[in-house]
Amino acid sequence: MPRATKEDLVLETSLALFATHGYHAVGVDRIKEASGVAKMTLYKHFPTKDILIEKVLVRRDEHMRAGLLAAIAEPKVQAQGPLAQLRAVFGWHRQWFASPAFHGCMFIKASEEFLDDASGIRGVSRVHKLWLRDLMDGLLQQAGAAQHAALAAHLLIVLDGLIVDANLFRGQDQVDSTWAMVQDLLAQHLPAQTVAAKAARACARRPAAKRAAGRR
Repeated sequence: MPRATKEDLVLETSLALFATHGYHAVGVDRIKEASGVAKMTLYKHFPTKDILIEKVLVRRDEHMRAGLLAAIAEPKVQAQGPLAQLRAVFGWHRQWFASPAFHGCMFIKASEEFLDDASGIRGVSRVHKLWLRDLMDGLLQQAGAAQHAALAAHLLIVLDGLIVDANLFRGQDQVDSTWAMVQDLLAQHLPAQTVAAKAARACARRPAAKRAAGRR
């Protein structure tokens, strides 16, 4: 495994500090001390704090894309089709919420702390959110959903709401109940045969004893 460069060390250190404490609350001196990198080296790679924050958000975007794409690429998930992959997006968020490293969304926080709509920091944040929206849009298209673009935009809002809720109300898992409501919404926009096939698969997964009890 290649040794981390000083630039990588600063980025990962800054990512952890910004995620935990916010952007304005963390100064360059604190990043220098935590990373063990000389201030001259830090400024060589990141001439301004805003540039550092932009690059940190790009790194966070890379981490999240890799995690989400791995979740929907799981062979068992892929075998069940695009709706299972969409469910895996929500499942990935549940695992993230349970992680000690979860401190809310860095992109949402960046949009709150940096109000200039033309700033690169807000631009990177928008790029990430639009990527996630487009990922879900593609899965909805594969599933044959009507108004897939509008649905994907709404699901992005749902996920952002889940992130805020998970950060505010620690330990309260709302993902399953939210997904159940999402399924009801999706059923209104999916072809009838898709909904029927999904119901049949759910029934097939029930334990044999429960199926037998249901027939009595």
